Amino acid sequence: MGTIAFTQYMLPNGRQVPVKIDRPAPIAEKAEAIIKAGFRFECEMLGDMRTVSLTITDPQEGDLDIEVVPNGPEVPVAIDRMIDRFPLPSSETNQL
Repeated sequence: MGTIAFTQYMLPNGRQVPVKIDRPAPIAEKAEAIIKAGFRFECEMLGDMRTVSLTITDPQEGDLDIEVVPNGPEVPVAIDRMIDRFPLPSSETNQL
């Protein structure tokens, strides 16, 4: 297992709070490579208070990948899916 850091935007004003989630080593290792490439992981509970938005974000370009899922057991599954499909820059891919 490994830990992945997210920035959570809190309702109602978007206050930023650091949060972490433990995921299997291969997912956490790729997440670390994504972070080292300059991207961020962000999450927020949507206004319906039942749905969560998860993103991989570029500081200049904004959201590059997104999952929107019901809050609950689908969240870690969506995180794994989003990280698994995210293409790393070729220099990062060679380091894995």
